[in-house]
Amino acid sequence: MSPLERLGLEVAAFQLLGSRTKAAMLCALLDANGRALSVDQLAGARPWMDQHITDARNVIKTRICLLRETLDDVGLGSPIITASGRDKGGYCLPEPGRAAVLARLVEVAG
Repeated sequence: MSPLERLGLEVAAFQLLGSRTKAAMLCALLDANGRALSVDQLAGARPWMDQHITDARNVIKTRICLLRETLDDVGLGSPIITASGRDKGGYCLPEPGRAAVLARLVEVAG
């Protein structure tokens, strides 16, 4: 994805979700192409905010919950899956939910 396409995706996500944090987390999940992202990777998806979160696991868990609720509110259901793993687990956005979210973002951007 080119930087211009990435910017358009972020702007559309912000327009749809109404929050920079939710948009950044959604874009990070979309960029992962269905792979699970760890809590640390999701915490790093917010470059304009303070990077020193004292309890990243709970903060990200809460933000994912809010993102799921917002996606459901805009008619996309709750496509984010909690991935349990050997280390700490994480979150992913697998198909067909990923395709539905991308289609909706393209619609919003158009």
